Amino acid sequence: MFRADAYERGVQFTARLDKFERPLYLMAHHDDEIATAGLLQRLSPRARVVWVTNSDGLYFESQLSPPEYGLVRKQEGINSVAIASIPEANTSCLDFSEVEIYRWMSELHSGKSTIEDARPFFDTIRKGVREAIFTIKPDAVFTLAWQGGQPEHDLTHFFGRLAVDDLKRETGEPVEFFHCPAYEYTILVAVRFHPLYKGTRIRLRLTEQELNKKRKMIEAYPSQVRLFNDFQKVFRWIVKPVGYLTGGPKTAEEFMAVEEFGPVPENLDYLAKPHLHDFFTYMFDDFEGVPVTFSRSVRPIVRAFL
Repeated sequence: MFRADAYERGVQFTARLDKFERPLYLMAHHDDEIATAGLLQRLSPRARVVWVTNSDGLYFESQLSPPEYGLVRKQEGINSVAIASIPEANTSCLDFSEVEIYRWMSELHSGKSTIEDARPFFDTIRKGVREAIFTIKPDAVFTLAWQGGQPEHDLTHFFGRLAVDDLKRETGEPVEFFHCPAYEYTILVAVRFHPLYKGTRIRLRLTEQELNKKRKMIEAYPSQVRLFNDFQKVFRWIVKPVGYLTGGPKTAEEFMAVEEFGPVPENLDYLAKPHLHDFFTYMFDDFEGVPVTFSRSVRPIVRAFL
């Protein structure tokens, strides 16, 4: 039943898209916009895209240094959103290094650093997100879901929430705040909310033209080919069989042609674990062998800024 309701909400949502004069995509990494690339197309060309990091985190899979790899990823992001008719002038990158973010989060986990040590670093990110939102003054913000799949996704969402609340409080203007799921349990639950998610779901069916552009946006990220291939494997072995049993999508194309997002619940508890056990939150995430966890890496940051 929820799926039918979600699609109807998608129709209703699309009918009012023109009311958003200054929509903002606030993403952690270059390529995070792919999950809702169809929605971004419908918001173009007036949409703004802000990436919080320079996306240098996987530099070790290349022959490049982190700054060099970050430059590649930033250009890929500009190329990607251009396919969705977002001009480069409507994009910006706050340029925070994933490597440094992970370094601090791992030190929080290990106890090598305290939150008092780390707070000034994360405060620069919080202020950067706030400044971007106060400069653009969006009437709608679309960011990554708070779901315990990737720590920088969650921090981007959290700092976005703080900034949106500040903007509404200081200007008195309404700002709609939406989150878009990326993945959790590594990528076993990809670009969909968890089946037990209790918030409101909105689902869009993309047109063939929108889907074609979405494919081209994926192709704009040659540095991320392995990640996209991993998703294809997960789809083949898990999503496809479930689709045959439930009447859901049976091909990757059918799966990509549907996008899910929703309004961020007002009562979302940012201090509560996204999953029952830390093992299932940021599964296998680490920095140089030191784990990054919610309880010891992200929750202290959240508590410091609430």
